[in-house]
Amino acid sequence: MSSYPNLTDGTEYITIEELNRQQVLIRLPFTILIALAMTTAFVGNILTIYVYGFRLKLSPTYFFVVMLACVDLIICTCVTPARIVQNIYPLMTTWDILCKFHMSLTVFTGLCNYGFLLAIATERYRKVCQPLKTQINMRAAKVITACIFIFCATQGIMTLLYFGSVTKPTNYPGIYSYSCSAKNYKPNYYQLGFFAFYSLLAMVTFVILFILYIIILRHMNGWEKTKCVEQQQNSNSITNNLCPDNIQEKWLNVPESIDSNRLPSNLSTEEVELSNTKMSSKVSSDEISKVYTKSIAPLRAKLREANNERRATEQPDRIKRTTITMMMITVTFIVTYLPTFGTMILDAVLKSLNTMSTPSSFFYWFARHCFYISSCTNPIVYSCRNQNFMDEIKKIFRLKQK
Repeated sequence: MSSYPNLTDGTEYITIEELNRQQVLIRLPFTILIALAMTTAFVGNILTIYVYGFRLKLSPTYFFVVMLACVDLIICTCVTPARIVQNIYPLMTTWDILCKFHMSLTVFTGLCNYGFLLAIATERYRKVCQPLKTQINMRAAKVITACIFIFCATQGIMTLLYFGSVTKPTNYPGIYSYSCSAKNYKPNYYQLGFFAFYSLLAMVTFVILFILYIIILRHMNGWEKTKCVEQQQNSNSITNNLCPDNIQEKWLNVPESIDSNRLPSNLSTEEVELSNTKMSSKVSSDEISKVYTKSIAPLRAKLREANNERRATEQPDRIKRTTITMMMITVTFIVTYLPTFGTMILDAVLKSLNTMSTPSSFFYWFARHCFYISSCTNPIVYSCRNQNFMDEIKKIFRLKQK
């Protein structure tokens, strides 16, 4: 029998366990969804950290990608399991430490995503729009990462003051639920200030990201206008000046064989062959040196120049592809995070969860779980957009098969 108060309507007993079971059924599809996302995110983010951090050439962008993967790994190993426990005991979560731990890490990882996505957008902006100015190097990337972690950890610790296991009345008199939420039904000024700052920071970050990527897209569209001209110039750079005409003519005039029927009567075939051998020796020692000096060396210089031009032509394509990939990561995060962010603010301010109807609760919990899905989307985007990433993954599994 339950230790919680019961209410009888004359025919049956209503207990907190029964109310909890009803909430479990509402959240069951999303519990299964985030459990699958947790498994996918665990494997995908470990592979991302290994490939981008140890297999590919580490650049500032890739360093930020590794940090994003570390944050997503924290989500799928710590935050998501705590959310699953709360979904199993939605109205009976009496563990105050679990609630504080879950909400603190939720705020920490959310703000870390803000910071690293903003750092990536800034690095992409300088790479695309200001290529001649000083770029973000690895040392600067590490300093930026340290600042992001310190700031986000500070904000996460502050949530320990406002969140925990909160007792709430239900629709049934005498029955109370215990759930993870912001404390105090009438939020104090400190709590309101925290949520106001959190909301303002999110909106400012999203606006800056939107503006930066709009500018980046405009610059990359300008690259397309000059791409055709550059390709035409590169195609003509290798076809010229293979060998000078006078050297080609000299080599063409050297006979390959001697017809013995046309020899003078006083010359034997052996003498002509000896003379031909001496001539070939002279050509190979003197003329070949001149040909190499006048033809082969300039040709190598031309080929080297053409190779540099080809790399310069392909570099904008690489930069564009990487930038588009980072843009997709940003859009995916915003789309999956905004619903969760909105419901968290709504729950803390309105305190109306217990009065929701079943359809409203279904959509509410769908929005609340979107944040956990985002932790597994990044490796999927990398696998679709980065061929080098996929090649390294294939090498890993081939080694395991052997």
